[in-house]
Amino acid sequence: MSHGDLRILLAAGAWWIATIGSLLLGAGPIITIAVTIGGTLFCTYLVRRHFGRGKQIKYWTPTLLVIVAAVLLASGVTAAHDYQAKQGTLPSLIQAKAVVTVRGTVESYPNPARDKVLVTMSVDEVEGRGEISTGYSTVMLVGKESLRELNLQETVSVLVRLEPTDRGSQTAAWATVLAEPVLLKEAGPVSRWIAMRADAMMRHLSGELPQVRGLVPGLAIGDDSEIPEIHGDALAAVNLTHLTAVSGAHVSMICSIVLNLIGRKHRFLAVLGAAGVLGALILATGAQPSVMRAGVMGVVVLAGVWMRRPSSALPALGVSIVVLLATDPYLALAYGFILSVVSTAAIITWTRQVTALLAPVFTVPGANLLAVPIVAHLACAPIILMLSDTASLWSALANALVAPVVPAGTVFALAALICAPFPLLGPFLAWLAARCVSWIDIVAGELASWPGSGLPGELVILIYLIVLLLAWLLTYHRRTAYVVATAGLGAMSMRFLPSSTPDWDIVACDVGQGAATLFRHRETTYLVDTGMKGEGLEDCLEASGARVDILILTHLHDDHAGEADLVIASGTREVWVGPGIGSQLPRWDDVHVREVKAGESPDGIEILWPERERNCTSSSCENDQSLVVRVDLGQTLLIPGDIELMTQSRLARADIASDIVLVPHHGSPAQDPEFARALGAHLAILSYGENSYGHPAPATIDLYATYGEIRTTEGGHIFLKIDDTK
Repeated sequence: MSHGDLRILLAAGAWWIATIGSLLLGAGPIITIAVTIGGTLFCTYLVRRHFGRGKQIKYWTPTLLVIVAAVLLASGVTAAHDYQAKQGTLPSLIQAKAVVTVRGTVESYPNPARDKVLVTMSVDEVEGRGEISTGYSTVMLVGKESLRELNLQETVSVLVRLEPTDRGSQTAAWATVLAEPVLLKEAGPVSRWIAMRADAMMRHLSGELPQVRGLVPGLAIGDDSEIPEIHGDALAAVNLTHLTAVSGAHVSMICSIVLNLIGRKHRFLAVLGAAGVLGALILATGAQPSVMRAGVMGVVVLAGVWMRRPSSALPALGVSIVVLLATDPYLALAYGFILSVVSTAAIITWTRQVTALLAPVFTVPGANLLAVPIVAHLACAPIILMLSDTASLWSALANALVAPVVPAGTVFALAALICAPFPLLGPFLAWLAARCVSWIDIVAGELASWPGSGLPGELVILIYLIVLLLAWLLTYHRRTAYVVATAGLGAMSMRFLPSSTPDWDIVACDVGQGAATLFRHRETTYLVDTGMKGEGLEDCLEASGARVDILILTHLHDDHAGEADLVIASGTREVWVGPGIGSQLPRWDDVHVREVKAGESPDGIEILWPERERNCTSSSCENDQSLVVRVDLGQTLLIPGDIELMTQSRLARADIASDIVLVPHHGSPAQDPEFARALGAHLAILSYGENSYGHPAPATIDLYATYGEIRTTEGGHIFLKIDDTK
């Protein structure tokens, strides 16, 4: 690598670091540090040269100047962007968490996330607190099904409640949607053209499975809004979600796979084929900002192939980093951008070496397919671990298995979208795309269920490195490789890979029309209620890997205490109930029954209700005598059983503020608005199943959605890690 190439890479790194520093600390401190360090080093250089010992440093003087200039320019550009973003009233309204009307342009496809839908909007105008002002930022709309109808480049007006995002985020605020968006201006001709053809393509896919219908537009244009949640989780488990997110990593991997399939010996055809796929992708997605950034990364990969010097593509990558960060400094802290750069650099630098290592083991075609996903996965794994503590041992295998169909699937999906209105051709191309994505769904669903998914990320990285080490030993030290492999197989035979157990602080179990909640507090595992007999508690305990130390029964109705015997039989030796309830329990040998009441805090767990024993003759009275417990797990969790309006109203006048709440009585319509307001929970959990009571009531959902997010157990157990619930 030449001095010029090295300077470009160092300048790009300096620009990136300076941008991050300016976003987090402000431009002033970064400029001061840069000038101080640069001046000190330059003076040192002059002194050393004066005494005759600094002649060789002349090669580094221009490099130093380039780095300092990059830091100064990056800080200035970031400060300019930050200054513009702070104009108008939007920043102050965000800090005030105001309810406002925002008008702007839709910049992303709807992104389903659990029970909500996310859409990025570029704000043109904001109206709130009696003022109308121009907006200079983007916000993340957070809403329900109504956001699914939004199309790229539409101009809409929507009433939202603003909340600030973290410093340095690409979006200035979370904007919780409070009313249906109003269309002000239709999307541009390109977006309308794409939408019309996408609708036609989806009609051609009407006979396919739901996951196939969702994957085809995901592979074509990054629109994954129609993928069922369970299948989306399977894709995420084996690291295949990049196939439905048009990112730099996605584009770089697709380009590399196309190049490998055609063969680098046919350089012109390989680059032309990959460029064709890339160009069609950009056109079909309406040239969204994220896609244009991905396109830059794809061009970098192709440049390295065209010049026959992968190392020459690295300076091109450095230039692209500078250009993209100068255009949008907030990318510096975006995980998508970081993953794009890291994966692109790794693919450029290491694919050939890894292919050579794997070829003796997997043959040349197999090595070509495995090398790209292994390199990309190893390079990105440390960053991915910041987002998730677990990974899959089979992610590289999954990417390798789908690799043959990804280029064809992408081409067929894009062609199906473009040619959707044409008789025969459109349906035929959609059918071909569906066959390709069907294989992706099969691979994801199968491998996600294998032991080895959900392993600690560090273990997966270690195993991948061992595979590469063995490949290297087989190539250069075959005898040593046999010894290492034999020892490894012996160790593996002594213990199977551990099964997938999510990391959690709270688990809301899916027990049908009932309630059962696990939490860990002071190294003790508590279970509050059990659900009805045979409704899934055993599966929840197995999936969570939990051994219940203390069982808390809010009251003795079957939907809350039906599986108490099962829990006791598993080894639980202590049960908590409300005042006067102990005598109503069965006689369990060696089990300590403890009656608790309001004002007590056994083991640091607050009991908020009931205050005393009460002789009940009705089901409603028994509901109102439910134990109400609150526990601080880093965030406060409140479990109120089935308390009715009278008790809710009484507790609303006390200190019951909580971050997370299990909505009383499975979301029944008997809810006191003041109780919900006093809670102010940012996360409300609804535990219910198929029922004839109308649970959860729509009004209840709307009430708790006013204060935060809603999640339900209807789709399965909910595992919460406290740091992930904010």
